[in-house]
Amino acid sequence: MMYPGKRMRHVVAGAGLALLVGGTVPATAQDAVLLTSTVPGYVPGMLVGTGERLVLPEGAGATLLFRSGEVLRLHGPYDGPLALPPGDNPGGAVAALVAAFRVQGVDATVIGGTRTTTVPHRQRGLDEVVVDPQRSGTYCVERSAAVWIARPADDGARYTLRRKGTTRTLAWPSAAERIEWPDGMTIEDGDRYEMMMDGVARATVTFRTLDDRAGSAGQWIAEGVMRGCGEQFNGPLRHLARSVAPPELYLTSDRGRSPVYRVGDPVALTVQSDADGYLYCVDIRKGRDAVPLFPAGAVDGAQIHAAVPVAIPGHRSKTQMRAAAKGTEEVRCWLADRDISPELPHALIASPAARLPDQIAGEIDSLFTGIGGSSMARAALRISVE
Repeated sequence: MMYPGKRMRHVVAGAGLALLVGGTVPATAQDAVLLTSTVPGYVPGMLVGTGERLVLPEGAGATLLFRSGEVLRLHGPYDGPLALPPGDNPGGAVAALVAAFRVQGVDATVIGGTRTTTVPHRQRGLDEVVVDPQRSGTYCVERSAAVWIARPADDGARYTLRRKGTTRTLAWPSAAERIEWPDGMTIEDGDRYEMMMDGVARATVTFRTLDDRAGSAGQWIAEGVMRGCGEQFNGPLRHLARSVAPPELYLTSDRGRSPVYRVGDPVALTVQSDADGYLYCVDIRKGRDAVPLFPAGAVDGAQIHAAVPVAIPGHRSKTQMRAAAKGTEEVRCWLADRDISPELPHALIASPAARLPDQIAGEIDSLFTGIGGSSMARAALRISVE
């Protein structure tokens, strides 16, 4: 039972609540949360269950966070279920899963350190839970949390809170942006409340309880997301991803990862990162000529966002790439964690599809590796032209 409004002490009711105290959650591969991804269509925060099909194209990667707090990094190609091998797994479920992947030739690695990693309390964001009375949602609360109700945009209406025939009228003082959760309307795990506006149900609010003594950031985040509180855990999920998984890039074409084109054919590219950053791509022809592809002429410059595919050409970049002379071309892309455009030659970011000076073309890789104060991810795609 929770006594809301102030800093609260409450007893969480209901058998079956998994307490997130270090060591009390068994290491299973039954459920996982997608932590990072360079796979188009796979978004961080997605849930992956046992037996569910996992498709990782060649060169793409995904990082999975399990209930145990363990983190598994995978690189394609792989197309199959997320499933444990039969029998006992004395080394742990995730370790057994890694071994099974490796038998199939899949690059799989357990990332260590997450069992003891902690998220700073100020970043957990559950000290104060603010409910939106105009939108249905699931809210995770901890035993020390204070629960509030935000002022609605149309506060001229009459709002009431209802649960199992019990109602409370909600009223916001003129200068108040929020009010305390009403006395007597207790919160227990799984409770559902209706927000009524002028007698009509406007939203349904569901509460899930978490133990605030969690010693593992991974366990705490996984449990919160799996309990349906993904929006509250977006920040901690990104924080954990940055701390355990270095940024990666995935680069492919409309003809796959080993494309073959004829001279003059249009080439369509897709680039995706598993972290926010700044993208730079160049087409290297016959190992010497270079043409900038991105961000030259791109809408909103070089900045891209995690798990959001960038198409070239696309709505952000109209640059049309065509297969040049017979032989091979190589598209190279770099992802920096800050905007390094001012430190690059102007020709590299100014004019799309304009051939770069020979000196710049010959120093492409060193131009990027020589920039200090920035972490850099790199991807390349070799193209055969007939």
